[in-house]
Amino acid sequence: MNKIYGQVFRASDGNEFGIIRPASEPFPDELLSTEVVAEDECGNYFILKAGEVFFWNHENSDLSVIANSISDFISGCVEPSEIDLRPNQVNSAWIDPDFAASLGIKLKS
Repeated sequence: MNKIYGQVFRASDGNEFGIIRPASEPFPDELLSTEVVAEDECGNYFILKAGEVFFWNHENSDLSVIANSISDFISGCVEPSEIDLRPNQVNSAWIDPDFAASLGIKLKS
């Protein structure tokens, strides 16, 4: 499983899910009876249920089948697509204060 971390799952329709990282507890109550495989950077989870891999959306608790098996899931994991940004396209970004501090960056209050 380690080889999928830092990658995204690309579905057959081209949608990307991820960036995938190891799942860490505590898990949402709705997922306590499931096998959590991994999570993404936004608080969504990849879970294994009845042999299929599901994507659990943290915003609405929706479950979507994204792979028919764990091996299909692993084989669908790829490097994230690069995104080209134009100058001034990004107006703002949130940076975790602890992460910024670990790099010696002081954020404005």
